[in-house]
Formats: sequence, C-alpha cells, structure tokens
Amino acid sequence: MTDPNQTAAPAPSPPLAMPQRDTAAVPSVPAPLVAAPRSERPLQNLIDDFKALPFDILFPVKRWLGDQPWKMRWVQALLFFALFPLSLSRLWGSDAEIHDAAWAIGTYFALLWGYVLWTLVQPGTIKRRNLLITCTFTAIVGVLLVLFLQTLPFISVLYDATEWSFSPARLVGFVAGVGVVEEGVKLLPIFWLAVKLREIRTPREAAFYAGISGLAFGVAEAVAYSINYTDINTVGMAYGVVGSGNYVVMEFLRLISLPFLHCVFSGIAGYYLGLSLLAPQRRTALLLLGLGVAAIIHGLYDFLAGSWLALAVSALSILVFVAYLRSAEHITQHITGQAELAHAEIPTEELPT
Repeated sequence: MTDPNQTAAPAPSPPLAMPQRDTAAVPSVPAPLVAAPRSERPLQNLIDDFKALPFDILFPVKRWLGDQPWKMRWVQALLFFALFPLSLSRLWGSDAEIHDAAWAIGTYFALLWGYVLWTLVQPGTIKRRNLLITCTFTAIVGVLLVLFLQTLPFISVLYDATEWSFSPARLVGFVAGVGVVEEGVKLLPIFWLAVKLREIRTPREAAFYAGISGLAFGVAEAVAYSINYTDINTVGMAYGVVGSGNYVVMEFLRLISLPFLHCVFSGIAGYYLGLSLLAPQRRTALLLLGLGVAAIIHGLYDFLAGSWLALAVSALSILVFVAYLRSAEHITQHITGQAELAHAEIPTEELPT
C-alpha cells in the first residue's frame, strides 16, 4: 500500500545522445588506398597495385589545364631561362660563330640580371619603349661614342695612363678617364628620358633604367672582348702558352659578372640622377656627385683588376648599391624637404611666372 505522503520519484532522464554531425559541412576526404589481398605471385600483386592507384588524382590533367600555368609571368620566365640555351644548341648546332654566340649568351645573362635588378629596385611601372631606347642607344651609339671620346686630346692621355705601370697616375687614368667617360655615356639616355621627356620621375626608376643601360654596355663590351679572347686562345693553345680552361674562365667573367658590375656602377649614378629630379636647384651638384661616385668605384675596380682586392671592390659596390636602395625613401624625404625649403627661401619677386 502506498504512503500518500510519499512523493513520486522523478522520471529517469533519457540517456545523453551523441550530437548529430553536420555532414554537409565536412569536406569529403578521398578514401585511403586499401591494399588488395595479396597473392603468392609478386607480379600479380604489382599489377593489382597499379590497378588500385587513383590515376585521376595522381594526374589531374583537367585541373592543370584549368589552372593555365603557361600564362603566369614567373612560369614564362622559368621556361625562357631553362630552354633558351637548348634552343641555341638546336638552332646553330656546331656552326655557331663566336660573335653570334657571345651576343646570345651575353643577352641571356643580361635578361637574367635585369630580372634580378627589377626585383631589387622595385621601380614600379616600366615602359618597354623606354627600355628599348635605353638598350639600343647604349649598346650601339654609346659604345661608338666611348670609342670616339678616347681619341680626344686630354681624354686620350688619361686612357694612355691606364697602360702604365702600377702608379697613382694609372689610377687617375682609370677613374678620370675610363670611369668618367663610360659612366657618363651610360647615363646619357637616362638623362634624356628623365629631364627632356619626363618619362622618369623617381630615384628608383632612374636607378633601374641606368642599371639596364649598364647591362647593355657591359654586354656590348663583353662581345668585343670575347672575340679578342678567342683569337688569343687559338694562338696560345697552338704554341702551348695557355689552356682552354683560362679561356672559359675569362668568357665566364666577361659575359656574366662584368655586365652586372656595369649595371651596379650605372645604377648608383642613376640613383643620384633621380634625386636631382626632386631637387632641381641642386641638380648639377647631385649629377656630378653621382657620376663621381660611380667613376671612382669603376676606376678602382679596373685599377685592381686581376687581384683579390678587385673582388673586394666588386662586393663593396654591390653592397653600396643595395644600401642606397634600402635607404632610398629616407634619402628622398630629406632631399625633397631641402628642395622645398630652398624654394621657399626664394623671394616672391624672383619666382618664375
């Protein structure tokens, strides 16, 4: 009999249920490869393994075609630099002339260095027309102009001094002669684009175009030296004076390293030209300073060429160029501030209308 004062026991709560999984939100995962039952015949096992492979996953051709990697700029550059030498070997075979081969190899590495330069400088938008103007002028007109300037009375004395023995006069010849003339000529198309056409507006743009001008000059110079090296190597090997290894090293130096050094020298001078655009009142001073710095480094390298000190100067020039690029904005802000201050100090009646 039930006690009326006794309360009813609470009903037991239902057991906790597992939360329902939202299967729609869980991405589908390919089923793992399950090994088929193994037989005692190894060949049959191998055939079964091949049949079990998901070839549509291992070779996603449709996905590759949809991705269209051949339209990516970096893939196009990769294809060019990987296949260009192979193309030359198929184009010329065993009939390549040294002049054509030197131009092709020099241009190949100049394009590679140009990409490196663009990555370092980050100049922004670049016009192909200006690149073509710069390369064409420097590689053709610029080289001929240097050859002409070497014949002028005072400059010819400086160039003759470079043939003297190790002396201060020889260093002056390399700096005031070779350095000033070559760096000045390489800067001419950049000055024309920047000051006359106003196609260059920032120090980074000027440094990039000047570097391209240096590459074009370096390649043209390397081609001339390559032909000379070939003749010397042919005669030297005939008389047992030199070996082919020395010839390969010299070609390696001329066609690869020296064009980039020309690029660095010119890039420094071009950076100062770009700074002069921001401070027109001090344009001449900045131009001469940039030309002087580039000529000193250039001439010092030529003076020490063939020694370990030349390697140190090369490393120093690259580090100086990189240092300028890393502090470009700081220098630009300071130069711009000084230019604005100088402009404000000009009396109102002297301001051009």
